Amino acid sequence: MLTRDEVISVYRQVLGRTPGEDEIGHQMETIDNLDGMLRVALDSEEYAVRNRHLAATRTSAVVNTFHPDLAAWSLAPGTRSADEIAIVGEQGWLFLCGGSNANLGQYVGEVAMEPTWLAEWQQVIAHRREQARKLGVALAMLVVPDKLAVYEEHYPEELRRVGPRPIERLLAVPELPFLYPLQELRAAAAAGTEAYLRTDTHLTYHGNALLFASLCEPLGTVAPPELATLPLHSYVASGDLGVKFHPQIVSVIKEAGSLGGATIVEDNRAEIEAVNGHIGTRRVFANESAPDPRTAVVFGDSFGFGAGHYQGVSWFMAQAFREVHFVWVPFGWDSEYVRRVGAEAVLVQGAERFVARVPHLEVDTAGLAAETLRRKSPLGVEQVFD
Repeated sequence: MLTRDEVISVYRQVLGRTPGEDEIGHQMETIDNLDGMLRVALDSEEYAVRNRHLAATRTSAVVNTFHPDLAAWSLAPGTRSADEIAIVGEQGWLFLCGGSNANLGQYVGEVAMEPTWLAEWQQVIAHRREQARKLGVALAMLVVPDKLAVYEEHYPEELRRVGPRPIERLLAVPELPFLYPLQELRAAAAAGTEAYLRTDTHLTYHGNALLFASLCEPLGTVAPPELATLPLHSYVASGDLGVKFHPQIVSVIKEAGSLGGATIVEDNRAEIEAVNGHIGTRRVFANESAPDPRTAVVFGDSFGFGAGHYQGVSWFMAQAFREVHFVWVPFGWDSEYVRRVGAEAVLVQGAERFVARVPHLEVDTAGLAAETLRRKSPLGVEQVFD
């Protein structure tokens, strides 16, 4: 069955725009699956016109997907996007090189932390653990490694280290409860399994499966065996980095194209996305056939978000747990929410680039969503971080 997320994704990736509500409704009523949606988009006059326009504005021809035999006609390593956000690496790998989170500065240790940064993080961790103990929930805290940390050898420029990365400073604290599965992801990459998408900052299906595997022990659950043999569908897409180049740089993406055994029973994603927001998104999965009868909550970000077109951490958890609540608040914590939904397992998740900021001890997740919709504009990270 074609989902709303799949319709939106095809419009954005193929036609370069966000569809209107009437278009989403029409496509879901008249098209059965993702393959059919892709065929309609690719055969449309709008796609043909867009391609002609892009062709007319190109100053030279480039190959927009990497292959060793075509490397001489691809964008050269070191080429930056016009907005200086993305850079072309070796062998077709794209990386984040700019943006609001000082990604490169953090990675080489140039970003100076506030004198109280470490003590404040320790306070946050202690608060999360104490609240989990009082609520009687299993707790896991996951930092998703940056793509650069896994594929540094493909970065096209020298990276001169001047100090430890923020995550390295945290991991140096004895008995820190953070999970940081960098070695597992590096091992997969070294063995030939792509852990991250070449033209995106996010992980592949197999990379996300490794993240989920790191959570099973602390959360006291197991991965359903069918996840290892789930058929994956392939298609070409630009990703959040490839889209920044003209023409866009694409790669082949393999993903499940479904929610697996889960269904979405509550969701405000469309309303939050309509105002270009992320923080405050709430999506609830139910899975009657899941092996673990408990309810789990994920406080996370885009790496934790689960959908038919992207199997983030909450997607995998929804295959294991009977009910999973995903709330978009990186490294967030809302004790009242955990209590209200009767959660028995909680994951606190955030991207490595957010570690330089210290999250609030508590956030009101329902209030974040309400404020986003009241403003009709996205909330900033100051709503989640000090």
